Amino acid sequence: MKRLFLTFISVLISINAISQDIKYRKDERSQNAKEFFFDAYQSNHTSGYEYNILRALEIAGIKIFNVPISPVFEKEYNFSVNLIEYVNGEKVKSQDIIYTHRGKNVYLHSSDDPIPIKPGTVPSFDFIPKLTFFSQENDTTVFLTVEHYGGTIRKPLKKNKVRNRQFYDWRAYSQIDWKLNEEVPLLVFASSWYDDRIKQDRFCGTSDLSLDEKATKELLNFSPHYYVISLKVYE
Repeated sequence: MKRLFLTFISVLISINAISQDIKYRKDERSQNAKEFFFDAYQSNHTSGYEYNILRALEIAGIKIFNVPISPVFEKEYNFSVNLIEYVNGEKVKSQDIIYTHRGKNVYLHSSDDPIPIKPGTVPSFDFIPKLTFFSQENDTTVFLTVEHYGGTIRKPLKKNKVRNRQFYDWRAYSQIDWKLNEEVPLLVFASSWYDDRIKQDRFCGTSDLSLDEKATKELLNFSPHYYVISLKVYE
């Protein structure tokens, strides 16, 4: 992963000298070519099993969240994906966990080749259309991978477990349209909390934090430790 990240940064540095020649051009490659440009999964032969695969991955401790960017970008903005950690309701840490070209809402591509950036070619810009989050967890840590067409970054998130039956889970927001200069929450990774009434751990029952204000408030008020992943588009 470190090698991938260094390669990504090296490519960005190497194109600075020709940045004046780079123009915006719509990325006309197929969805499969964009997402599986090394074709390790032979995506052209995949059909009919997506749900079962996702369920199998979930059983194995892996979850996938596809987040479309809405409204679709039509101009260049600053762009960040922020990871904010809370302990007992207090914000303790915040960091931008995405890397894009010059921190903008764009990625580089070469429309004539399935590989996004090929040595010796002059790439073009297009706007980032979506983000994908992969999580893989064990008893103490969840490994979060953030991916877009321009790069990938992996981040370990530590759990604060103090009870045997304490657990963590994901919850998502469905109303994620970006608003200029505002932070819009996308996902929450949170701990359960102990309820003295029922003598066991509880967790928010809704799967969509945008549609149940009461359940969302309960989760953010009672969870002793949680992370919020948010999107910010700003000038």
